[in-house]
Amino acid sequence: MSEAKNGDSNPCLQEQRLSFKCLQDSFGDKSQCEPQIENYNDCKTFWYNIYKERKTNKIRPYMPSLEERIKIKKEYMSGH
Repeated sequence: MSEAKNGDSNPCLQEQRLSFKCLQDSFGDKSQCEPQIENYNDCKTFWYNIYKERKTNKIRPYMPSLEERIKIKKEYMSGH
């Protein structure tokens, strides 16, 4: 399974699928999919920042495991 399609290596797999499905259903009309696309971009930005922070602090793996990501996301959501 490729990296982009693997939920363990792609923390935004669900958001990616929802964006692609919307684009497919709307025949590529991005204006109809702005919420899904924005959510996907926010997800990528969030996890990229986690990745950079872990890399800077030499925490391996740089991208947390699926189990760790669930904890990180829960902690983040409880703080917002």
